[in-house]
Amino acid sequence: MFELVKTHRDGTYSILFPDHLVELVVGLAGQLDSMLDDDRPELTRLFPTAYADDAERDAGYQILARGELIDQRRAHVERVAETAGADRVDEETVLAWMHVINDLRLVLGTMLDVSEDEPDVDDDDPRADGLEIYHILGVLLESIVGALHSRLTD
Repeated sequence: MFELVKTHRDGTYSILFPDHLVELVVGLAGQLDSMLDDDRPELTRLFPTAYADDAERDAGYQILARGELIDQRRAHVERVAETAGADRVDEETVLAWMHVINDLRLVLGTMLDVSEDEPDVDDDDPRADGLEIYHILGVLLESIVGALHSRLTD
């Protein structure tokens, strides 16, 4: 099977996503970046409730943590854009790709109202294209996690 993320003995990685998938991730990441300052329902899973039983405490947490979480996400998006197409990258960069792809899946899954028991979708379903992208992002995420895991078990 073709590796989408390859580990090297020197501790570096090669992200071997086809060009059109690199462009997809970079493009979607740019869209995500432009949404981060808005309080949009699609972003709910990126900024989960910390104190479900205490609205006042949770509001305080959100005020303190949201800015830092946005800064981290922006740094990951920037790193992905900077390293798209690079021959080799370090672990920190692979982790940035993992975070961005995971964030994209969370937002897209929220937008499409994806559930764990998602049935097969007909081609005429208006969500079909979005669900295909969601699935592709899942494959990319799995390949990154697999490469990171193999590094830990070597």
